[in-house]
Amino acid sequence: MFAPNDLGPTIEITAYTLTSLSTLVVGVRFYCRIWVVGRLKLYDYVMVTALLCTWGMCAINHYQLFYGSGQHPRPPNLPPVRPKLGAARSWYAFQLMYLADLALIKFSILAFYLTIATQRTFRFLVYLSIVIVAVFTIVMIFVNAFECPEHPSFALGPQIFEREKYHCLIMNTVYYTQAGFNIFSDTAILLLPMPLLVQIKSMAKLKRIALLGVFSVGGIAPIASAIRVWGVYMWANSDEPRYYGGYVIFWTQIELNTAIVSASVPSLQPLFKRVFGELSRFPRRSAYYYYGDGAGSHSNMTEAHIGQGRRDVREIPLSGLESPRSSYHPPKQSSNTELESGCIHVHSISEEEEIRARVDISEEEEIRNRVLAFSSQRSSTQSHIPKSPERPRDILMSSG
Repeated sequence: MFAPNDLGPTIEITAYTLTSLSTLVVGVRFYCRIWVVGRLKLYDYVMVTALLCTWGMCAINHYQLFYGSGQHPRPPNLPPVRPKLGAARSWYAFQLMYLADLALIKFSILAFYLTIATQRTFRFLVYLSIVIVAVFTIVMIFVNAFECPEHPSFALGPQIFEREKYHCLIMNTVYYTQAGFNIFSDTAILLLPMPLLVQIKSMAKLKRIALLGVFSVGGIAPIASAIRVWGVYMWANSDEPRYYGGYVIFWTQIELNTAIVSASVPSLQPLFKRVFGELSRFPRRSAYYYYGDGAGSHSNMTEAHIGQGRRDVREIPLSGLESPRSSYHPPKQSSNTELESGCIHVHSISEEEEIRARVDISEEEEIRNRVLAFSSQRSSTQSHIPKSPERPRDILMSSG
């Protein structure tokens, strides 16, 4: 089935499998946009259009393989139509659809960048990239559509296989130009938001690294584009272009579907947040863990020194793990006494701060109650108007 003499089954299985995977990813993306975020945006519609074009590429690839691409011998089950005519038309549709599909994927990514663009320079670079991709795609579509300038209809007939005779363009240089531009543009689009993401100082470092990792998934697309150049080279320099055209079809499918999946990963962040948010609601362990062998042994335990905002932990292999005791015993101040007792209390920093905060709040409330009680007592004593003494002697006696 996967014999080198016939690349057709391998190509078709790869094409339909990868496109189905892309459809699943885009479906999950639409779920996130509709049911989690609550709305769809322009770049979502552009991406689903690119996905439909990819399914169209699968149909075109089927006819390319049916008319002999990827095969050494002539296929015995050809339709009544001439083989060269069917091969010419299927390859003509393939090269035009490839350019349009890849451009739509890039437009979707760049339109997504516009929604997160807060700096004028970044927005200018995004708009500039859109213009460059659009101009290059339009020019290449015209070049491929009119590759026989004197007789454009020859591109759809068997005359295209005799390019020099009918003065058609030699497409080797055109295909290399397209491949070079795709590698350069994919890399530029990948690196475009990186400075903006690095400059986000308000985000935690771990979250920022995770966000950079999500956007870096797009680095697979330039790699697939670079590998596709190898297939184009084998097709252009081989004596059997019909057979080695199968490699071009194979790596084209990998390039397109890889670009769709990597471009859809950032849109799946709401789903990741919801999933991990639900997992974080499960009850966690207590803040106090008891390590030891249960017999007061001091040889196997974990010693932890908790400082202000940091922990310096030295771990020694543990021989056993005790469950927490039934009653809570507050930790002692001295670490030596903890080592003598055969167990140690390890506090998490967040709960230690919470305990301190509660203690501070309780102390403040106690002081406030004392002040209120004292003030109310003084106000009650001053509410009665003191009687003026009749004689100075009474003043001296009351003060004494």
